[in-house]
Amino acid sequence: MARTETTIAAPIDPAQAGAFLQRFMGDISGSAVTTMCAVGDRLGLFGALAAAGRSSSEELAARLGLTERYVREWLLTLHSAGYLDSEVDPSTGATTYTLPPAHAAVLVDGSPLYMGGVARLLPTLGVLLGEVVEGFRSGSGIDVDRYPPEFFHTMWRMSELWLDAMLVDQWIPAVDGLAEQLRTGVDVAHLSSGSGRALILLAEAFPESRFVGFDRVPANVAHAREMAHRAGVADRVRFEVGDGVDALTTGRFPLVLALDVLHDALDITATLTAVAGTLGPDGVFLLLETDCAERPEENRGAAASLFYSTSTLYSVPIALAAGGEALGMMGLPPGRLRSLCADAGLSTMRTLMHPIPTFNTLYAIGA
Repeated sequence: MARTETTIAAPIDPAQAGAFLQRFMGDISGSAVTTMCAVGDRLGLFGALAAAGRSSSEELAARLGLTERYVREWLLTLHSAGYLDSEVDPSTGATTYTLPPAHAAVLVDGSPLYMGGVARLLPTLGVLLGEVVEGFRSGSGIDVDRYPPEFFHTMWRMSELWLDAMLVDQWIPAVDGLAEQLRTGVDVAHLSSGSGRALILLAEAFPESRFVGFDRVPANVAHAREMAHRAGVADRVRFEVGDGVDALTTGRFPLVLALDVLHDALDITATLTAVAGTLGPDGVFLLLETDCAERPEENRGAAASLFYSTSTLYSVPIALAAGGEALGMMGLPPGRLRSLCADAGLSTMRTLMHPIPTFNTLYAIGA
């Protein structure tokens, strides 16, 4: 494609342009560092370095069976970014590196504050960047099953940390009487059930209840079935390919879950109407949705930028490919959500908590 010269008519303030250039280069650098964090997370470099306490590139490479030259460059990258500390032995000139404890709490898998897996998100989405660019031109979307398995695995790893810590011990007790209903035995549906972890956890905690998860990606359903089998709950937990709307319309589910997925619904009105019909008078729609402002221009900052980027690369393309509404990750602020629920026959909506502040909100919704 030929390069197009653009003339900027307005006078340019050199100081402002210079300041923005610095900010832009910072964003580029941050993207590069994030990619290196994805490498470190995938190879276990952060965990190994934290366990060693202090390590040279040779020692770290040997510990993980990796090539020293790659490991050395990785260490230098993250040291330059301020993620690692270093110390030079004055007698030998050898350099060793440490991962500060506060950084390890965020970057090492298994930590209660672990967020390092998020670094893998955008690199996995970048695989389809060319198709997204084509979508800008043609209006086409991308079928959800075109996305690489590692993208879904990345999403699962992060959500499973929150589910393990909060679903049974915090979210369920936050709704009066819900735990008792589950102990007695009810049917539970999960829309876009992903890895199946939520229903498996509930099945383990509430053996008298029955569970069914729905997901549009066949590979996700196959994975969830395998996980249920391994957990020994496959007799009470099943997973089906689809969006679940038809099943909700014809069945009775006093508890329906949708965790960070309702914004991706192909037809949100039909989905909410089906939820309202299946719950009954005492049922609960437990909904986790993205934290966002009522007006799009008010969504600013690091979390909003991440959500909008992910939405551009994933939520919008999969919706357009399937003829959906393409609300996007930031498309359901509380006011709009309340209005859509009311129109569908869901008259009560209560905010339970913000499990991850600035990231999402948990609602209990009922008829």
